Amino acid sequence: MAGSSYVPQKVYIEEASLEYPSTRQIIERLEGVPTEIIQNPQKIIQRLHDSQDWVAEGKRHLLLARQQGSFVKPCPCTPHYIGCNYYIINLVFNCPLDCTYCILQDYLSHPLITIFVNLEDLWKELDIFLQKREGAYLRIGTGELGDSLAVDHLTEHSKALIFYFRGKDKAFLELKTKTVEINNILKLQPADNVVISWSLNSFRIAKEEEKGAPGIETRIMAAKRVSEKGFKLGFHFDPLIRYSGWEMDYAEVIKLLLKTVDPLKIAWISLGSLRFPPSLKPLIKQRFPHTQIIYDELIKGKDGKYRYFKPLRLELYQKIVSLIKGCGGEEIPLYFCMESEEIWRKALNWSPKGKEDVEELLSPWSNQRNS
Repeated sequence: MAGSSYVPQKVYIEEASLEYPSTRQIIERLEGVPTEIIQNPQKIIQRLHDSQDWVAEGKRHLLLARQQGSFVKPCPCTPHYIGCNYYIINLVFNCPLDCTYCILQDYLSHPLITIFVNLEDLWKELDIFLQKREGAYLRIGTGELGDSLAVDHLTEHSKALIFYFRGKDKAFLELKTKTVEINNILKLQPADNVVISWSLNSFRIAKEEEKGAPGIETRIMAAKRVSEKGFKLGFHFDPLIRYSGWEMDYAEVIKLLLKTVDPLKIAWISLGSLRFPPSLKPLIKQRFPHTQIIYDELIKGKDGKYRYFKPLRLELYQKIVSLIKGCGGEEIPLYFCMESEEIWRKALNWSPKGKEDVEELLSPWSNQRNS
């Protein structure tokens, strides 16, 4: 994946999905890849679960299906920590990348890369959703349960979403990725309310823990190209991971980022540290026996997830915030993903009263950015 676009070994098509234009388009773009029409994916899922590494095996197979529930949902923020009032569009489940720390290994009910093809239902749902929120600021994106662009060469979701959201008052669309699948975006005129975001980490973590993802420098250069096209950018240093030498390594990435990309083109940067539910730890140990990231000083937080002891998290955040501000990023809105009021106050010198305050911070119409 790091050097080429994702191509599955086989495509499964739910029979009820055959009628949709998206299904036909994706199959045409995967000419030569075996396909099988199925009634229900449960037998396929069971067979994958019987394999030695069912997560990796699932990533080699693509399922085209109908989204039978809601496309649009509130981001599943962790309880007891401050959220940011984000909404997600569930168009793709799972991801062809295979990051050591990825919660999707444990979170999703099956390992198949799944593309929902009933886009016509999405547009109707979005029309109703935006009508109900008319006049309210909205941040909405597709990068929570699957990378926003990893299969964009097959779906062209980026084109359809940007076309839909262009000009929508106070509705900001974010497409979040670790890939460099930007060809479709570069063909479009920029929209003031569209942010293309990249997840970043240190060079070492990207190399050792983000299997299949392009290198950090490659991601930053892709962001530069998108910025030069006129799109706003976002970046997510999440999860920040401690190891010997982390301070120097993250400093190197932040310096490169803010030297390569104009800070004024950055809509926001989020920060989050390594965290995961207890059920994920044995799966990481089994699938990635080489990794050391789960053996640091971790405790159970208020939400039941393992995370760094608070003083260690605070040290991480204060250093990263200082680096961003010291490299020309003083005016970039910074926010935390799933953190406490105390962390906000000690690392950023202010704390939101709730998710509405975070939403206000990130609004391009706000006069209080980083005040």
